[in-house]
Amino acid sequence: MKKSLIILGNILIILAVLAAVFLDVSSEQQWRMETKREDFENMTAAMESVTANYLLGEQQVCNAWARYINASDLTAEEAISFLGKSVNRPQVMAHILYEENGELVGLSTEAHKKDPGDYTVSYKNIDILEEEYGMLMSEDSVVKVTRAYTNPVNAIQSIAFCCNVKIRDEETGENKDAVILRIIPISAFEQRWAFPTEDYQDAVISLIDADGDYIIRGKSFKNSNFYEFYQSYNTFTAASVNELRAVVGGEPGSVEMINSQDQECLIGHTRVNYTDNWIIVTMIPMRELKEHESNWTLIGIIVAGLLLLLIFNLHSVMNLNRQLKAAAVAADQANRAKTDFLSTMSHDIRTPMNAIIGLTTIAGKNTEDQVTVKESLRKINLASNHLLTLINDILDISKVESGKLNLSPVTFSIVECAENLVNISQPMVKEKNIDFNFRVSHFKHEYLYADQLRINQIFINILSNAVKYTEPGGTVDVDIREEKGETDKTVKITYVVADTGIGMTPEYMQHMYDPFTRQTDSRVNTIQGTGLGLSITKKMIDLMNGTIDCESEVGKGTTFTVKLEIAVADKTEEEMKLPPVNVLIADDDDVLRQTAADTLRSIGVEADTAAGGMEAVQKVQDGAQYQVVLLDLKMPDMDGIETARKIREKMGDKVPIVLISAYDWSDMEEAAKEAGVNGFISKPLFRSTLYNKLSEVLGNERENNGTEDENADIAGMHILVTEDNDINWEIISMLLQMQGVETERAVNGLEAVERMKNARKGEFDLIFMDIQMPVMNGIEATKQIRALEDPWARQIPIIAMTADAFSENVAECFEAGMNGHIAKPIDMKIVLKEIRRIKEENRA
Repeated sequence: MKKSLIILGNILIILAVLAAVFLDVSSEQQWRMETKREDFENMTAAMESVTANYLLGEQQVCNAWARYINASDLTAEEAISFLGKSVNRPQVMAHILYEENGELVGLSTEAHKKDPGDYTVSYKNIDILEEEYGMLMSEDSVVKVTRAYTNPVNAIQSIAFCCNVKIRDEETGENKDAVILRIIPISAFEQRWAFPTEDYQDAVISLIDADGDYIIRGKSFKNSNFYEFYQSYNTFTAASVNELRAVVGGEPGSVEMINSQDQECLIGHTRVNYTDNWIIVTMIPMRELKEHESNWTLIGIIVAGLLLLLIFNLHSVMNLNRQLKAAAVAADQANRAKTDFLSTMSHDIRTPMNAIIGLTTIAGKNTEDQVTVKESLRKINLASNHLLTLINDILDISKVESGKLNLSPVTFSIVECAENLVNISQPMVKEKNIDFNFRVSHFKHEYLYADQLRINQIFINILSNAVKYTEPGGTVDVDIREEKGETDKTVKITYVVADTGIGMTPEYMQHMYDPFTRQTDSRVNTIQGTGLGLSITKKMIDLMNGTIDCESEVGKGTTFTVKLEIAVADKTEEEMKLPPVNVLIADDDDVLRQTAADTLRSIGVEADTAAGGMEAVQKVQDGAQYQVVLLDLKMPDMDGIETARKIREKMGDKVPIVLISAYDWSDMEEAAKEAGVNGFISKPLFRSTLYNKLSEVLGNERENNGTEDENADIAGMHILVTEDNDINWEIISMLLQMQGVETERAVNGLEAVERMKNARKGEFDLIFMDIQMPVMNGIEATKQIRALEDPWARQIPIIAMTADAFSENVAECFEAGMNGHIAKPIDMKIVLKEIRRIKEENRA
């Protein structure tokens, strides 16, 4: 009896445990199903985010096209030519449509497949626009995009982003309405949609409008309308269909239905932002959500095993969920940081682009003024170099994070570095109406030896932050000075930037050098920036063994101080001496005034100073005689232009008057010339800057003394340039010809190999080799040249000249047998340096 009771008790316990297990399993299955349903809904929402961002990005490109066309007064042919140059992806094309004889016709950026010479296009039988011509979709829609249709040019199913434009009629000269279409193949658009195949193998996606009509239809969706699809395979009433419309068009979620294969399916739905009530609908068979459920019935074989396995599984699942959740949070944070970085880095790129575009406009409107054009082109070159540096840093961010950022020291002019800083900053300063002061002091060495691009970036990053976080009407002061170095061959450059901006909290300053971090403030929450500037700056300063210090107070401003120990370049500086003329310099800044006076005296000039405009005028009225007058633009008692006017009234037209400012000369040129100003000097005032301007206004410009061309040592060299791109070939050939170097072209690697097979010994001094080329790339061409029988041809120096600029690309070039690497866009200084290096090696 006792044994029987024990057995019965055990059986009852086992049965109770099994019952509990099966109840738990049932509950677990239901929970898992709800979780997977929620995950599928979240994945649908993620598809919406991808779709909305993609649609918005493409529409913004189309809008940019439209703004340019509307601003440029173009004919249809001119507009399609512009669009052809602007299309930057192989799968994308553009159409411009207008009404002609009651039909919608126009031009395409690509020719018809059957007729390569035919660029015309007709939308006579394609109803993708609103009935009222000129009204594209809803005016409330941010994204104006058509449903899917067959592109009349290439017969590919596509969608088109639209914008209204005005074009000039060639016959009447009057403006007429037109529509531009940015056309994207459906296949390219659908590539943006990707469910994880391991979880959702049979999931499909469609895009419908508010009425249920398919804009893009997935392969498992039937009929021409989603709601008709539902009615075809599900029991319904008019009320249930209307209820379905309200649910699908409402908040994101999911519904169940039967598909055309009589399968129970889950339909996810969410509205697409920026569109006219478009909806993404996703479909997956319910069996796919259920088939991966664990088979808990196997656990019932042994009660103890069931309990242990259950405990173990629960523990494992919970632990895995915690790990997955932590990984998801980390991945989400990383993705958000990268997304923020990519979407907000436009400010740092737009800074030099703003200078380039503005200076291009200035040059274009002053084509007859060679001085203005030359100066604009010089500044464009400086801004372009800085833009290239930014792009390189964005591409090399992984190197920055891993500590693999390298320095490339060159001989450079600190004068050019400071001028670049001013030129890049002027548009930002002007836009925010900031009081901008720039001083240099105690500079005895113009030419230094260090990584110029990195120093430029350090200076610009700190200054652009100061301008960015200073409110309109505030002040930004820049001070660059030379101090005694640790050795006779080095100097210490101290760079100080002080602003009256929002300042930083002590908490933020503790991690301000971390990547993707920025000080925020309710006044400047809209400020754009990558959040990388200070991080990269700190790492570069550390790499140069320099220091960076910061003092900041919220609401009062920030001061950054950078100190760098830099080698003096082994370059003899040109002697600068002027006749002992009398020069008056007027500036309310005591430091700048005294520094400028000391600099003038160092080049042989007698310098007299005035602490303001009124004092300068008084000195002239008292009879002081000057051969040149230098006036600061912004002085509190009397500005430079008014001071010039009063001095001109007293001294007549013979004495040159020059204005000094850190602001753009074009903003004040007209008023200054009307007041009698003869010229302009941009701050900061270096020795060479003052010498060159005084030489100019005194008529002592240095004449060409017939010295030997600095590139005479490479004149007559013969270089084979392997380049498939016509524009790139034209640029490098013209630049080399300007240096006296003869060039010959091979349009691909195979042609270069054949040319070297048949070349006479010594016919070429070296080869510039592009990498990405049709027929045969540069790597393979180099390998074949290195395998030629002729010893001279086999050993000819080969320099890669390519846009493949990553370290692994450089390593691949050297492994193939190349002798050097030059990254595009090319810097002629680097090109000439490489040519001379090869020539010296050949001579040795």
